[in-house]
Amino acid sequence: MSALVALVARDMRLTLGRGSEGLVTLFFFLMVVMVFALALGGDAALIGRAAAGIIWTAAVLSALLTLESVYHRDYADGTLDLLLLSPLPAWQIVAAKMLSHWILGGLLLLPAALVAAPMLFVPFAALPVLLLSLLMGTLYLSLLGGLGAALTLGSRRPGLLLVVIVLPLYTPMLLLGGMAASAAMMAMPVKAYLLLQAALLLLALPLAPAAAAASLTTNMRSS
Repeated sequence: MSALVALVARDMRLTLGRGSEGLVTLFFFLMVVMVFALALGGDAALIGRAAAGIIWTAAVLSALLTLESVYHRDYADGTLDLLLLSPLPAWQIVAAKMLSHWILGGLLLLPAALVAAPMLFVPFAALPVLLLSLLMGTLYLSLLGGLGAALTLGSRRPGLLLVVIVLPLYTPMLLLGGMAASAAMMAMPVKAYLLLQAALLLLALPLAPAAAAASLTTNMRSS
């Protein structure tokens, strides 16, 4: 566990050390929200109806923005090979990459959502459900995104291939998160949507790191 924490701390330190690159997901999320709000002409009723979809679309696009770099730099300079040759289990290395991506690219979206909520006329009473939904959803996005990044590592056009692989996997969580937020805004029951989100997350927690670790190990052996 201490090795996992050390790897997460290392990745976060390197990302934040690159300056604005470490916060690009946060700024991109807010920019997408503002563009949608302006495009809808300031109509409070229209923006309020679309708020859940806007927030979740911005979250998915923000997650996609930084996925390619999850393993790329360590792969390019040989650090990833050294990590995989170390005594650390491959799944632990992969889990650290996914967790650091989530902390900087997913967890930070929660305070960003609080900033975006007034722009989208989200009712204050709906915020707890929205934040809980995003908390589970963004972790799921990082897990599945990390798997997609591992599968496309070393390919000629990883960015395009990554989007093709990951977007269908993101769709169930995107739909459930949007429905949960919409139901909360309309004061309707949300328990079923949140439970389904939790079920998807529980499936991804063990499977995504294991599959990504297997992919990276195979990739290293064949290279």
